[in-house]
Amino acid sequence: MLQTVERAAAGFSRKAIDGVAHVDILFGTSPYISSWHEKEYETPARVFLAVEATHISIVYLRPTLELLGKADPRLPATFYRMLLESVCSWILCYDESACEAFYEWRLESYQEAKESGEEGLEKPQSIATVKGPWLAKRLKPLPPAKIDAAIESLKPCTQARRILEAARRLHTLAKARERTRPYCDMWDEYYPNGSFAVPFTILAFHEQDLVCQAFQSDEEDWMNGGEQQSPAFATAFDPNNPGSIAAGFEEFRHFLRMMEGLGELLALLPGCDVLEEQR
Repeated sequence: MLQTVERAAAGFSRKAIDGVAHVDILFGTSPYISSWHEKEYETPARVFLAVEATHISIVYLRPTLELLGKADPRLPATFYRMLLESVCSWILCYDESACEAFYEWRLESYQEAKESGEEGLEKPQSIATVKGPWLAKRLKPLPPAKIDAAIESLKPCTQARRILEAARRLHTLAKARERTRPYCDMWDEYYPNGSFAVPFTILAFHEQDLVCQAFQSDEEDWMNGGEQQSPAFATAFDPNNPGSIAAGFEEFRHFLRMMEGLGELLALLPGCDVLEEQR
């Protein structure tokens, strides 16, 4: 069965996937990354195919949004919505939704320091400010029915059109198969004290923005918090059930298709070649 895993992975572009993250593929009877062979966690009737990131990418979206905004002021929001909808189920990303608690903490700390009389304070930027003018609420994404026409209206072979075409392909691929995750009670069985997963990519807007700062804070908590690391992607199946095996491997292959598609998209975006090594 291990050879099947290797053959499945070999059918995809490693260069494109590496553009999202450098990954390790894990195969065994436990989802634990650090204790793969601890027998107390093994269940012969359950096999896991899991993927963890060893290096992750950081995507700075502002240059892309500005490029698309020059073609049509509604294209940046359209692109951003397509991107988030594409990755939300299949590819673990660290995005604006993950930094809300961090922003609230920063704002509360700022207000307390201001009330105590500290000077020279800089008020934390809100996520709306960080996202920039092209994602302002007044600039709504195009309705799905009008996206194809908007893309076709752009000049062929321009960077803006190639970016949107790649985003459209990724969005279509994401909707082609519904993600089947391991049951929550199964995860709780292996991680009774909680866990964290290293994302494959960070969707930020510019260097050291609120998203980057929140990730750095969370990363420090992960490293020092004592929780177990869980894989960013995992699928489980019964090794004695041919139907379960087929479904598990197809889930794995579709994840790799998504990673390949995202990598092809990121290769078109300006400023997306930064990789961070995970400790």
